[in-house]
Amino acid sequence: MRKVLAPTSTLAALALMLGATAQADTVALDNGQMTYEIFEHSVGHVDLATCPEGFDNDKVFCRLTVAEERAHVFAFAFEGDQLLQAIRSYEFDEEFLNF
Repeated sequence: MRKVLAPTSTLAALALMLGATAQADTVALDNGQMTYEIFEHSVGHVDLATCPEGFDNDKVFCRLTVAEERAHVFAFAFEGDQLLQAIRSYEFDEEFLNF
């Protein structure tokens, strides 16, 4: 089962994830928007060569994290400040293994 969080819902999800790992530095999110630069330096992840089905690989690039026994794909825009566009979560099952 896939779950896609809209950009407005991502701030709460990211705050929970970042809050668990943050220890000293505080980063302000301009207008509540997560940029790839902030993500790159604050969230442990793996770079994906391509995004899973359903993402436009010409418009976004993807990164993978693992938490709560699920895989989470973060999609960032190529253009501009490389803002977070979506988070899609996967169970570790056949669907996950196919991408």
